[in-house]
Amino acid sequence: MLPEAFRLNMPTIALFSEDGRQVARTIPQGSVVRVNTLEGNKLIEAVWEGKIILMFAQDIRSRGEKVTGPA
Repeated sequence: MLPEAFRLNMPTIALFSEDGRQVARTIPQGSVVRVNTLEGNKLIEAVWEGKIILMFAQDIRSRGEKVTGPA
């Protein structure tokens, strides 16, 4: 399955791996994240600006819109 791209309509929290621990940071409105699946309401891996992050699938569904064409 190819990754799907979503543009965030509002700032959203994501977890970044820093020095072996997870740190919460805000992804700005208008950012594009790529995901392989949006199943359930669990934490899923996403890619933002080349970084692998963790986000809640529900946050992406409710705060993002699917990008069609080049992101």
